[in-house]
Amino acid sequence: MKFSDVEFVVNSSSDAPIFKTSDMIEGEIIFTPHQETNIEDISITFKGRIRIELENMNTHVALPPNRLLKPFLSMKLPIYDYCWDTNTLKPGKSYRMPFKFIVPEELPIQACQHQCTNHQIQQEHLQLPASLSYRGTQAHKIHDMSPEMAEVVYSINFALRQRNGKAGRSKKIQEATHPVHILPTRNEHPPILVPRKNNYYRLRAEKSLSTGLLRHSRGQLAACCAQPPAIQLQSLQPTNTDASTSVKIDLRFDPSHSGQLPPILLAAEFQLRAMTFFGVEAWQDYPDLSDISTWGSRREFWSDYVALTLNHEIKLDWKAQEEGDRMIFTSRIEACVSLPTHRRYPPTFHSCLVSRVYALKATLLYRVHGQARGSSPISVSVPVEICAT
Repeated sequence: MKFSDVEFVVNSSSDAPIFKTSDMIEGEIIFTPHQETNIEDISITFKGRIRIELENMNTHVALPPNRLLKPFLSMKLPIYDYCWDTNTLKPGKSYRMPFKFIVPEELPIQACQHQCTNHQIQQEHLQLPASLSYRGTQAHKIHDMSPEMAEVVYSINFALRQRNGKAGRSKKIQEATHPVHILPTRNEHPPILVPRKNNYYRLRAEKSLSTGLLRHSRGQLAACCAQPPAIQLQSLQPTNTDASTSVKIDLRFDPSHSGQLPPILLAAEFQLRAMTFFGVEAWQDYPDLSDISTWGSRREFWSDYVALTLNHEIKLDWKAQEEGDRMIFTSRIEACVSLPTHRRYPPTFHSCLVSRVYALKATLLYRVHGQARGSSPISVSVPVEICAT
């Protein structure tokens, strides 16, 4: 079958446009039919859909993966408002069909019809999820640390139908799509209450310090960190050079004997962990981070890391203070870290089938005082939001 020519033109000053909440997506479709076409057989829509693919791990027999394609947004263009001058389009002639869509602030209530633990969860599910695993033009090839098994895709869709004369029924004979990158606005939420038992966050860490072949005890080192302010994406460019946050780590050293000095800080490393939770079964609550074995076979987890840029040198200044009949040492490290530009960072979101959250991991490399060489690490990992304004 010979197909008609369909070309999308999106108005933008950028070669790789990104649209946020309440932005207008404007452009035109250049349509050249190969046969006489009624305007009623054409539809132009702005759509959002989620694609999930899970490997079947329940048997040794090779089975096809579980797949789910769920549309969650469909905004249809009233085409008669833009193409009112004719009802019949002639073959071989090009027609320019303008389109305008406004990115909605939230999804219609019909987008989340499953049972939720509380109203807050449903409100989260009705917020626009960010584009995930976006594979648009070459300018969009920057990886967003998402698995290929979970996609959130927005697009402008052109569909052409053909009537068969039976009670007005018709069938779709041609469809063309143009991907659109959506970065929804998200405000900062209150700090997350982290469960004691979880595999992804560690707000406090302790290490026993020792030296020598006989491992003589030198004391106890503890690090504690709270959730930092959200990382704000101020720009809609593919990379955000000004996206940063400040991290505060409180340290405490309890020497094992009088005269033992606290450890020396050698280096500090920071990582951002992007975590994607997805499944073919809707989440009734936030993903349970304490035990993923409770998820069953219809949900999966994916994570990826990127090293953060430390904006300035940090120093460790210990302060000695008496506590009862002994001396302890305390200190606080403050670090400002930025997102590198070779990755893309979808804002934090929780939808019915996919959630994207982030963790910030800080690793301090230290050397026990009096030790000639070597280093030891102590790490904390805290939740951090990524928001778009």
